[in-house]
Amino acid sequence: DAMTSDIVLAQKDNTTTNVLTNTPFNTQITYESVMQLIGGDATPTGIQIYPTSFDAKDAVKTYIDDYNVGKTEEDQIVYTDLAEVISTTISSLINTITIILAAFAAISLVVSSIMIGIITYVSVIERTKEIGIMRALGARKKDISRIFNAETLLIGLASGTLGIITYLIIQTPLNLIIKNFIDVEGFATLPLQFALGLIVLSSTLTLIAGLFPSRLAAKKDPVIALRTE
Repeated sequence: DAMTSDIVLAQKDNTTTNVLTNTPFNTQITYESVMQLIGGDATPTGIQIYPTSFDAKDAVKTYIDDYNVGKTEEDQIVYTDLAEVISTTISSLINTITIILAAFAAISLVVSSIMIGIITYVSVIERTKEIGIMRALGARKKDISRIFNAETLLIGLASGTLGIITYLIIQTPLNLIIKNFIDVEGFATLPLQFALGLIVLSSTLTLIAGLFPSRLAAKKDPVIALRTE
C-alpha cells in the first residue's frame, strides 16, 4: 500500500524536491533516503529477529559475529541486542538503587551509633554515685568500663536480633506481594550467615559507640562520684 500511496506517487513525480518539506535534496537528505522513509523503496533496511529463548539469542549473535569475521565495514551485519540493552539498563538501575539504599543504611548506622553513645553517656551521668560506690567497694577502672561495655553490647545484640525477627515476620507476606506483582518467587531472602553477620555488625557498632562513655565512667574519681547527687 505504501508503494502506491499519494505521498510516494507525488515524490516519484518530483525527484529534485523533498515533498515533505518542499526543499531541494542535498547531500544529507537525498531522494533515496526520503523514499525509504515514506515507504517508496522496497529495499529492506533492517530485520527483526525474535529468538524463542536466551540460548537461541546467543546462538544468533554468535552466528552473526562469525559471519562478520573478515568482512569489510560495509559488508558486516550491525545488530542491536534489545534484550541485553534492557537487562543492562535494569541491572544499572538496580545497582544504583542498591548504592542509594546502602548509603541510607550507612547513615542510619552512624546516627544510631551516635545515639547509643549519647544514651550510654547519659547513663554514666545518672549513675555517677553508683560508680563511686562500686569503686569504693573495690571495683577497678576496667571493671566499671566492662559494665558499660556489656550494656552497650547487649543493646546491639538485642537490636540486631529484633531486626532479624522482624524481617522473618514480614518475609512471607512480602514475597507473596512481590510474586503477585512480578511473578517472582522467593524475592526477599536472607541466608543464615548474613543474618548472623548483621547481628555481629550491630553488636560491634554499639560496642564501639559505647567505648568513650565507658572509659569516661572508668576514669571518674570515686570521692567526687560519691558526693554527686
